[in-house]
Amino acid sequence: MLKKTIDLLRFFITFLLLILFWLMLTMNFQAASLIAGIIVSFFISLLSYTLFLQSREGISSKLFRFIWYISIYLIVLLYEMFLSALDLLYRIITMDINPEIVIVKTNLKSDTGVLLLTNSITLTPGTITVDIDSEYIYVHWLFTRTTHLGHASELIKGKFEKWLKRIFR
Repeated sequence: MLKKTIDLLRFFITFLLLILFWLMLTMNFQAASLIAGIIVSFFISLLSYTLFLQSREGISSKLFRFIWYISIYLIVLLYEMFLSALDLLYRIITMDINPEIVIVKTNLKSDTGVLLLTNSITLTPGTITVDIDSEYIYVHWLFTRTTHLGHASELIKGKFEKWLKRIFR
């Protein structure tokens, strides 16, 4: 009985995540699109819920904590992108730029965490990740405020690394 309940919960979580993904991709809330999304998500959930969530993971708090931290991270990323876009707009209008390549030190141990950090830096307007060398990331910064390793690292990676450390322990 417990195994069937756990399997049902795993199926339900997979189904909900697929529906949310469908809605994020389509951004279409018309009845035909919703019905198509429900049908497709239902059949994909039937085929893949055992692959998507490992046994007992559907009822563990680790999964929900992971989803919570990812959600917060995405909000932080969007906020930082917005602020950087405004700053970049100001720099373009005033032609007040100071481009330089700076070194950023990361404390992340996970390759996926470092990948997400470098992508977040690149997605933030005014910075582009150029190279990764073990624990150092080389970043082209459009308006270099400092080249000091510690201070530049904190300014560029900002809150990204804090949340990525929580996600990838």
